[in-house]
Amino acid sequence: MTPTDVTPASVLFDLMKRECGVSHKELAGMLLSGRPLSDGRSPLSRMDDRTWVSRTVVHAAPASLADRYFCDYSVGALRLAARMKAREKKALPSEKILAIVAGRPGEAMDRALEAHGEDPTLFRNMMERIKGEAVMTADEKAEVALVLLVTVACTSDVRRAVKEAQSFAKSVFGRGVRTPAPALAVAGDGASGAALDQKELWLGLLRVEDGYLSGTPQWIAPTEDGTEIGSLALAEGAVNEVGPDVSARHARIWRTGEGQWLVEGLESRNGTVLTSGLTRKETVVEPPQEQRFQFTSAPVPIAPGDTLALGQSTVFVVVEGYPE
Repeated sequence: MTPTDVTPASVLFDLMKRECGVSHKELAGMLLSGRPLSDGRSPLSRMDDRTWVSRTVVHAAPASLADRYFCDYSVGALRLAARMKAREKKALPSEKILAIVAGRPGEAMDRALEAHGEDPTLFRNMMERIKGEAVMTADEKAEVALVLLVTVACTSDVRRAVKEAQSFAKSVFGRGVRTPAPALAVAGDGASGAALDQKELWLGLLRVEDGYLSGTPQWIAPTEDGTEIGSLALAEGAVNEVGPDVSARHARIWRTGEGQWLVEGLESRNGTVLTSGLTRKETVVEPPQEQRFQFTSAPVPIAPGDTLALGQSTVFVVVEGYPE
């Protein structure tokens, strides 16, 4: 394939064929919808037409794909899991499926998303969270990971894929993918998706790793809506470049109508501490969950020069400026 041929859908089809022994035709049969289109024929009825499947699904521009081409994404993922586990030769156990989907082979999806203008940070955070989930069984983790992979391949919409995977985990297994216990880690690369606004100064969060500034600021728009910080936060412009012990929705930052920036915890598991850049005084924005029995959450002023620590893995220096 040439670079222009690589799409999230093509990555899924190639990954399943190369690593899992599932042919393109088999996969099409699991994912395509049996509902008729405007011409009276269903996508599933065209699964033998290799040209149609290639042009309309596998190598089609992501923007041209529509839900009507596919069955329910969770259902398709479960069919795929069952197929891989039931292969006549070299059936794949759930641990192997997860290693393929959430491991190095599956990183091709990150590159395909980037090539088509999607920031893969949320997607990768969710995959890593699934891999590290301590309560789920191997079978459960493999199925949730496949729901995430199939949804993002068919929609090229990272936020939607994360929602679909979380919803599947909660509805099928009775629990979502949770924030792990505190652990030091290095977050991946990425950039904030916030829209540019050159009229007013934005607040930026610049990551500190091993005592050194890392990467570029993740910008927060100067609005009363603000945005959220979290490994799986889905709000527009959310700050997702965080470590593994940062909750899905960890904290919120916004600017009041009077021009003051505030930060507040969102009932995170591992807590948030703000250190003043002027006085070095520490303010507990939100303590860890096990210490919260007498704590009342309230917004805390935050300003350029302060440092914001989320859990034990993530520290930001607060800056002010304009997004590039």
